[in-house]
Amino acid sequence: MSGVFQLGLVALLAVMRATDATGTARVSRIVLNAEIVALALAIGWTIPFLFDANRPHTAVLIVLDAFWPLSMVGLIVVGVFVVRARRWPSPSRYLPLVSSLLIPVDIVLSVAGLSPEGQNFVRSAYLALAYSLLGLSVIRQVAPLGEDRTETAVEPPLTQRAR
Repeated sequence: MSGVFQLGLVALLAVMRATDATGTARVSRIVLNAEIVALALAIGWTIPFLFDANRPHTAVLIVLDAFWPLSMVGLIVVGVFVVRARRWPSPSRYLPLVSSLLIPVDIVLSVAGLSPEGQNFVRSAYLALAYSLLGLSVIRQVAPLGEDRTETAVEPPLTQRAR
């Protein structure tokens, strides 16, 4: 199941990059690119465990493991940039931030004293609902933005230019 989540995050970041969701300023692009790198390194941690779930944690894997929380915090920062850039229509621009707030949700669940099973249920329901809404929103509201951008960037065929 985590592989589906990881692929979804990669697709989300690709859409954000294609639509300049964080804005066109240099710092906006740097933040998005840094998140892409952090997520790639975090995903790199999972690859060896696909082949051997009980493998020992080497120094490289320990370093890569640190990129999971960093990439999750990075998603919050990216979400703030998406809201501030206002390039995506509302409510789509708020959903990346809401979806990325799993860390605060985890803190609340820990303080609330729920059983581990209850915490897993709430965490799973939150992720499923938030990222499903985000995915639907991207399909309905954001994907056309990327299509408009590619249509205007492509030169018309020679027959249309001659007219």
